[in-house]
Amino acid sequence: MKRHLKTYPAPRFWSIRIKEREFAVRPSPGPHPLHYSIPLGVVLRDVLNYALTIGEAKKILSERKVMVDGKVRTDYKYPLGLMDVLYLRPSEEYYRVLPHPVKKLSLVKISSEESSFKLVRIIGKRILKGGRVQLNFHDGRSYCIKVDDPFNIQVGYKIYDAVKLTIPEGEIADHIPLEPGAFVCVTGGNNIGKYGEVVEPPASRNPDQLVKVRIEGTESTVTLKYLFPIGKGSPIINISGEVS
Repeated sequence: MKRHLKTYPAPRFWSIRIKEREFAVRPSPGPHPLHYSIPLGVVLRDVLNYALTIGEAKKILSERKVMVDGKVRTDYKYPLGLMDVLYLRPSEEYYRVLPHPVKKLSLVKISSEESSFKLVRIIGKRILKGGRVQLNFHDGRSYCIKVDDPFNIQVGYKIYDAVKLTIPEGEIADHIPLEPGAFVCVTGGNNIGKYGEVVEPPASRNPDQLVKVRIEGTESTVTLKYLFPIGKGSPIINISGEVS
């Protein structure tokens, strides 16, 4: 893997000007892939305009003024991705990363109360020894739960469901199944950045399965892997705040 990233091949949804700089910031290996994340240095310099240069962004981070999901981050290359909660102090500003129809990813301002939790999507599930089930989430986390019968396919959580995690403890506070009536956001495809309600349950948990979703009063089909449940009937997160 290359250590550097030039501005031209960098993801187009980053708020950087191609002709002003030769090099961009290459995200460090982390919880989100390069094509679906924004490095903290770019967020501070080009998105929020808290810094004029990467050097200034590094200084802000070195002063431990930036937290992601309740943990201090000092690496300017740290990748900020979908549903991450960003906290800036001492300005007491909170943001959540949400999909956007044009920018692909955007920062939406949220309240301090809402910053106490994060939504994650289940992308994998495996059975471990001792009657435990490991859930793997889209942001690289994993969580083990103790169940009486791990081989019971009806038990609890399914792939592409979402769970509500407390920040920074990372404990499960709620479960949002992908079922009819679930409020979802679309994270990719032609409807990226739009919100709707699941009309019919997915026939299978195949990532390429098409699911009927009512978006802005019109029924559309969306690929299962692009659906992210964010509430039961209505969103439990702010989706209409100030966007950066």
